[in-house]
Amino acid sequence: MAAVDDDDVLRTKLDRIFDTRPSADTSAKPTVSYSIEIAAKDDFDIARLQNLTPQPIFCSLPWISDDNLRYADDFPRSPTLQLAGRLREAQYTVVTHVSCYNITEQQVDRLFDSTDIRNAFVIRGDTVNPAQRFQNSADLVEYLRKREHPHRLTLGVGGYPYGHHQSPSVADELRYLRAKIDRGVDYLLTQTLYDAGSYFRYRDRCRRAGISVPIVPGIYVPHSYRHLQAMLALTRIQLPPTVRDAFEAHANDAPEQFEAFAIEYFVGVVRELLEPNDAAGLNEPPVRLVHFFTFNKLGVLEKVLQQLGEFFQ
Repeated sequence: MAAVDDDDVLRTKLDRIFDTRPSADTSAKPTVSYSIEIAAKDDFDIARLQNLTPQPIFCSLPWISDDNLRYADDFPRSPTLQLAGRLREAQYTVVTHVSCYNITEQQVDRLFDSTDIRNAFVIRGDTVNPAQRFQNSADLVEYLRKREHPHRLTLGVGGYPYGHHQSPSVADELRYLRAKIDRGVDYLLTQTLYDAGSYFRYRDRCRRAGISVPIVPGIYVPHSYRHLQAMLALTRIQLPPTVRDAFEAHANDAPEQFEAFAIEYFVGVVRELLEPNDAAGLNEPPVRLVHFFTFNKLGVLEKVLQQLGEFFQ
Protein backbone atom coordinates (compact mmCIF):
# COMPACT_ATOMS: atom_id res chain seq x y z
CA MET A 1 0.00 0.00 0.00
CA ALA A 2 1.15 3.52 -0.69
CA ALA A 3 2.30 5.65 2.19
CA VAL A 4 -0.10 8.37 3.29
CA ASP A 5 2.26 10.19 5.66
CA ASP A 6 2.30 13.42 3.64
CA ASP A 7 3.65 16.80 4.69
CA ASP A 8 0.79 17.95 6.87
CA VAL A 9 -1.11 14.83 7.84
CA LEU A 10 -0.27 14.85 11.56
CA ARG A 11 -0.82 18.60 11.89
CA THR A 12 -4.15 18.21 10.10
CA LYS A 13 -5.14 15.44 12.49
CA LEU A 14 -4.15 17.47 15.54
CA ASP A 15 -6.02 20.52 14.25
CA ARG A 16 -9.14 18.43 13.80
CA ILE A 17 -8.86 16.74 17.20
CA PHE A 18 -8.29 19.98 19.09
CA ASP A 19 -10.82 22.07 17.19
CA THR A 20 -12.70 23.87 19.99
CA ARG A 21 -15.47 25.37 17.84
CA PRO A 22 -18.93 24.49 19.21
CA SER A 23 -20.59 21.48 17.62
CA ALA A 24 -24.03 21.84 16.05
CA ASP A 25 -25.06 18.80 18.10
CA THR A 26 -24.73 19.99 21.69
CA SER A 27 -25.67 16.54 23.03
CA ALA A 28 -22.86 14.73 21.19
CA LYS A 29 -19.91 13.43 23.17
CA PRO A 30 -16.54 14.81 22.08
CA THR A 31 -14.63 12.49 19.79
CA VAL A 32 -11.56 11.05 21.50
CA SER A 33 -8.53 9.62 19.73
CA TYR A 34 -5.43 7.85 20.92
CA SER A 35 -1.84 7.39 19.83
CA ILE A 36 0.78 4.86 20.88
CA GLU A 37 4.48 4.43 21.41
CA ILE A 38 6.01 1.21 20.14
CA ALA A 39 9.61 0.08 19.84
CA ALA A 40 11.60 -1.64 17.10
CA LYS A 41 12.04 -4.82 19.11
CA ASP A 42 11.63 -8.48 18.24
CA ASP A 43 8.36 -8.68 20.17
CA PHE A 44 6.58 -6.07 18.01
CA ASP A 45 3.88 -7.58 15.81
CA ILE A 46 2.47 -5.26 13.15
CA ALA A 47 -0.45 -7.64 12.60
CA ARG A 48 -1.44 -7.16 16.25
CA LEU A 49 -1.30 -3.40 15.70
CA GLN A 50 -3.54 -3.67 12.66
CA ASN A 51 -6.14 -5.56 14.71
CA LEU A 52 -6.57 -2.77 17.27
CA THR A 53 -10.02 -1.17 17.21
CA PRO A 54 -10.15 1.72 16.72
CA GLN A 55 -6.76 2.43 15.16
CA PRO A 56 -4.26 4.94 16.64
CA ILE A 57 -3.89 8.30 14.92
CA PHE A 58 -0.12 7.99 15.05
CA CYS A 59 2.63 5.63 16.14
CA SER A 60 5.59 7.08 18.00
CA LEU A 61 8.99 5.39 17.85
CA PRO A 62 11.45 6.03 20.70
CA TRP A 63 15.01 7.08 19.98
CA ILE A 64 17.43 4.43 21.20
CA SER A 65 20.57 6.54 20.98
CA ASP A 66 23.33 3.95 20.84
CA ASP A 67 21.40 1.82 18.37
CA ASN A 68 20.52 4.71 16.08
CA LEU A 69 23.90 6.43 16.20
CA ARG A 70 25.52 3.14 15.27
CA TYR A 71 23.92 3.73 11.86
CA ALA A 72 24.92 7.41 11.65
CA ASP A 73 26.58 6.83 8.27
CA ASP A 74 23.39 5.25 6.92
CA PHE A 75 20.43 6.13 9.17
CA PRO A 76 17.77 4.40 7.03
CA ARG A 77 19.34 1.05 8.03
CA SER A 78 18.63 1.56 11.73
CA PRO A 79 15.93 -0.75 13.16
CA THR A 80 13.83 2.22 14.28
CA LEU A 81 13.76 3.82 10.85
CA GLN A 82 13.26 0.46 9.16
CA LEU A 83 10.14 0.02 11.31
CA ALA A 84 9.06 3.58 10.52
CA GLY A 85 9.16 2.72 6.84
CA ARG A 86 7.11 -0.43 7.34
CA LEU A 87 4.51 1.50 9.33
CA ARG A 88 4.20 4.22 6.69
CA GLU A 89 3.80 1.56 4.01
CA ALA A 90 0.94 0.19 6.12
CA GLN A 91 -0.56 3.71 6.09
CA TYR A 92 0.28 4.70 9.66
CA THR A 93 1.35 8.21 10.56
CA VAL A 94 4.74 7.93 12.27
CA VAL A 95 6.37 10.22 14.81
CA THR A 96 10.11 9.63 15.19
CA HIS A 97 11.89 10.58 18.39
CA VAL A 98 15.13 12.52 17.99
CA SER A 99 17.48 12.87 20.97
CA CYS A 100 20.17 15.44 21.66
CA TYR A 101 22.28 12.69 23.23
CA ASN A 102 25.69 12.71 21.53
CA ILE A 103 24.24 13.77 18.17
CA THR A 104 26.10 16.30 16.05
CA GLU A 105 24.73 18.96 13.72
CA GLN A 106 26.05 17.00 10.75
CA GLN A 107 24.27 13.85 11.96
CA VAL A 108 20.99 15.73 12.37
CA ASP A 109 21.32 17.01 8.80
CA ARG A 110 22.11 13.53 7.53
CA LEU A 111 19.19 12.02 9.46
CA PHE A 112 16.61 14.39 8.00
CA ASP A 113 18.15 14.53 4.52
CA SER A 114 18.29 10.75 4.14
CA THR A 115 14.90 9.83 5.59
CA ASP A 116 11.25 10.79 5.19
CA ILE A 117 10.79 12.16 8.72
CA ARG A 118 8.00 14.73 8.74
CA ASN A 119 6.91 14.35 12.37
CA ALA A 120 9.47 14.42 15.18
CA PHE A 121 9.36 14.24 18.95
CA VAL A 122 12.39 16.06 20.33
CA ILE A 123 14.00 14.99 23.61
CA ARG A 124 17.17 15.94 25.42
CA GLY A 125 18.11 12.43 26.46
CA ASP A 126 19.60 11.35 29.77
CA THR A 127 22.96 13.05 29.26
CA VAL A 128 24.66 15.46 26.89
CA ASN A 129 28.31 16.20 26.26
CA PRO A 130 29.20 19.73 27.49
CA ALA A 131 31.00 20.35 24.19
CA GLN A 132 28.21 19.24 21.87
CA ARG A 133 26.09 21.57 19.71
CA PHE A 134 22.66 20.68 21.13
CA GLN A 135 22.61 21.08 24.90
CA ASN A 136 18.87 20.71 25.28
CA SER A 137 15.72 20.02 23.29
CA ALA A 138 15.02 23.75 22.82
CA ASP A 139 18.29 24.06 20.87
CA LEU A 140 17.34 21.14 18.65
CA VAL A 141 13.78 22.41 18.09
CA GLU A 142 15.15 25.78 16.99
CA TYR A 143 17.65 24.15 14.65
CA LEU A 144 15.03 21.89 13.06
CA ARG A 145 12.70 24.82 12.46
CA LYS A 146 15.47 26.71 10.66
CA ARG A 147 16.41 23.80 8.38
CA GLU A 148 13.02 22.16 7.78
CA HIS A 149 12.36 23.35 4.21
CA PRO A 150 10.91 22.21 1.90
CA HIS A 151 8.70 20.29 4.34
CA ARG A 152 7.32 21.79 7.52
CA LEU A 153 7.84 19.42 10.41
CA THR A 154 5.31 18.68 13.11
CA LEU A 155 7.26 18.88 16.37
CA GLY A 156 6.37 17.63 19.84
CA VAL A 157 8.24 17.81 23.14
CA GLY A 158 7.80 16.34 26.61
CA GLY A 159 6.26 17.81 29.74
CA TYR A 160 6.62 16.77 33.38
CA PRO A 161 3.45 16.86 35.53
CA TYR A 162 5.42 15.52 38.53
CA GLY A 163 8.32 17.91 37.89
CA HIS A 164 11.68 17.38 36.22
CA HIS A 165 14.33 16.13 38.63
CA GLN A 166 16.87 18.68 37.33
CA SER A 167 14.61 21.74 37.59
CA PRO A 168 15.45 24.06 40.51
CA SER A 169 11.80 25.10 40.84
CA VAL A 170 8.39 24.79 39.19
CA ALA A 171 8.64 28.42 38.03
CA ASP A 172 12.02 27.82 36.38
CA GLU A 173 10.73 24.68 34.70
CA LEU A 174 7.72 26.51 33.25
CA ARG A 175 9.86 29.40 32.02
CA TYR A 176 12.13 26.97 30.20
CA LEU A 177 9.17 25.07 28.80
CA ARG A 178 7.54 28.27 27.54
CA ALA A 179 10.80 29.29 25.83
CA LYS A 180 11.03 25.86 24.21
CA ILE A 181 7.42 25.95 23.00
CA ASP A 182 7.94 29.44 21.57
CA ARG A 183 10.74 28.14 19.34
CA GLY A 184 8.18 26.25 17.27
CA VAL A 185 6.59 23.33 19.13
CA ASP A 186 3.18 22.06 17.98
CA TYR A 187 2.14 19.95 20.96
CA LEU A 188 3.25 18.80 24.39
CA LEU A 189 3.16 15.16 25.51
CA THR A 190 3.40 14.44 29.21
CA GLN A 191 5.66 11.98 30.88
CA THR A 192 3.92 8.88 32.24
CA LEU A 193 0.85 9.81 34.30
CA TYR A 194 -0.41 7.88 37.29
CA ASP A 195 -3.38 10.03 38.29
CA ALA A 196 -5.69 12.43 36.47
CA GLY A 197 -5.41 15.18 39.07
CA SER A 198 -1.71 15.67 38.36
CA TYR A 199 -2.49 16.17 34.67
CA PHE A 200 -5.18 18.78 35.30
CA ARG A 201 -2.99 20.70 37.73
CA TYR A 202 -0.09 20.60 35.28
CA ARG A 203 -2.31 21.80 32.43
CA ASP A 204 -3.49 24.62 34.66
CA ARG A 205 0.09 25.69 35.44
CA CYS A 206 1.03 25.59 31.76
CA ARG A 207 -1.95 27.70 30.71
CA ARG A 208 -1.20 30.28 33.37
CA ALA A 209 2.38 30.41 32.09
CA GLY A 210 1.12 31.29 28.62
CA ILE A 211 1.58 27.84 27.06
CA SER A 212 -1.33 27.34 24.68
CA VAL A 213 -0.36 24.28 22.58
CA PRO A 214 -2.30 21.03 23.07
CA ILE A 215 -1.15 19.05 26.12
CA VAL A 216 -1.54 15.31 25.55
CA PRO A 217 -1.65 13.02 28.60
CA GLY A 218 0.72 10.05 28.40
CA ILE A 219 -0.48 6.79 29.96
CA TYR A 220 1.64 3.77 30.81
CA VAL A 221 -0.11 0.60 32.04
CA PRO A 222 2.54 -1.50 33.82
CA HIS A 223 2.31 -5.22 33.19
CA SER A 224 4.09 -6.08 36.47
CA TYR A 225 5.00 -4.42 39.75
CA ARG A 226 8.67 -4.93 38.96
CA HIS A 227 8.29 -3.12 35.65
CA LEU A 228 6.48 -0.27 37.40
CA GLN A 229 9.35 0.14 39.86
CA ALA A 230 11.89 0.12 37.03
CA MET A 231 9.90 2.77 35.18
CA LEU A 232 9.63 4.98 38.25
CA ALA A 233 13.38 4.70 38.81
CA LEU A 234 14.06 5.53 35.16
CA THR A 235 11.79 8.57 35.10
CA ARG A 236 12.58 9.59 38.71
CA ILE A 237 8.92 10.18 39.48
CA GLN A 238 7.77 10.38 43.08
CA LEU A 239 4.19 9.14 43.17
CA PRO A 240 1.57 10.94 45.27
CA PRO A 241 1.11 8.96 48.51
CA THR A 242 -2.39 7.68 47.70
CA VAL A 243 -1.25 6.46 44.28
CA ARG A 244 1.88 4.85 45.73
CA ASP A 245 -0.19 3.06 48.37
CA ALA A 246 -2.62 1.74 45.76
CA PHE A 247 0.20 0.07 43.83
CA GLU A 248 2.07 -1.15 46.89
CA ALA A 249 -1.06 -3.01 47.99
CA HIS A 250 -0.58 -5.19 44.89
CA ALA A 251 3.18 -5.58 45.06
CA ASN A 252 2.98 -9.31 45.76
CA ASP A 253 0.21 -10.13 43.31
CA ALA A 254 0.67 -12.88 40.77
CA PRO A 255 1.47 -11.40 37.32
CA GLU A 256 -2.02 -11.89 35.91
CA GLN A 257 -3.58 -10.38 39.07
CA PHE A 258 -1.34 -7.33 38.95
CA GLU A 259 -2.05 -6.82 35.26
CA ALA A 260 -5.81 -6.99 35.91
CA PHE A 261 -5.46 -4.43 38.71
CA ALA A 262 -3.32 -2.12 36.58
CA ILE A 263 -5.80 -2.25 33.70
CA GLU A 264 -8.71 -1.47 36.02
CA TYR A 265 -6.75 1.34 37.71
CA PHE A 266 -5.67 3.08 34.51
CA VAL A 267 -9.05 2.66 32.86
CA GLY A 268 -10.29 4.71 35.82
CA VAL A 269 -7.56 7.31 35.29
CA VAL A 270 -8.40 7.64 31.60
CA ARG A 271 -12.12 7.90 32.35
CA GLU A 272 -11.41 10.80 34.67
CA LEU A 273 -9.22 12.45 32.05
CA LEU A 274 -11.88 12.16 29.40
CA GLU A 275 -14.72 13.61 31.40
CA PRO A 276 -15.29 17.33 30.90
CA ASN A 277 -13.22 19.12 33.50
CA ASP A 278 -12.88 22.85 34.14
CA ALA A 279 -11.90 22.65 37.79
CA ALA A 280 -8.99 25.01 37.13
CA GLY A 281 -11.47 27.72 36.18
CA LEU A 282 -9.97 28.15 32.71
CA ASN A 283 -12.87 26.62 30.74
CA GLU A 284 -10.46 24.11 29.23
CA PRO A 285 -12.17 21.65 26.88
CA PRO A 286 -12.16 17.92 27.64
CA VAL A 287 -9.13 15.87 26.72
CA ARG A 288 -9.39 14.78 23.07
CA LEU A 289 -6.22 12.70 22.66
CA VAL A 290 -4.54 10.15 24.94
CA HIS A 291 -1.11 8.68 24.28
CA PHE A 292 -0.26 5.15 25.45
CA PHE A 293 3.32 4.04 26.14
CA THR A 294 2.80 0.37 25.24
CA PHE A 295 6.25 -1.24 25.57
CA ASN A 296 4.86 -3.39 22.73
CA LYS A 297 2.28 -4.90 25.12
CA LEU A 298 -0.54 -4.41 22.64
CA GLY A 299 -2.65 -7.08 24.35
CA VAL A 300 -2.79 -4.90 27.47
CA LEU A 301 -3.71 -1.86 25.39
CA GLU A 302 -6.44 -3.86 23.66
CA LYS A 303 -8.04 -4.66 27.02
CA VAL A 304 -7.91 -0.99 28.04
CA LEU A 305 -9.54 0.14 24.79
CA GLN A 306 -12.29 -2.46 25.14
CA GLN A 307 -13.26 -1.03 28.52
CA LEU A 308 -13.24 2.53 27.18
CA GLY A 309 -15.27 1.84 24.06
CA GLU A 310 -17.76 4.60 24.77
CA PHE A 311 -14.94 7.17 24.41
CA PHE A 312 -12.73 5.75 21.67
CA GLN A 313 -15.02 5.38 18.67
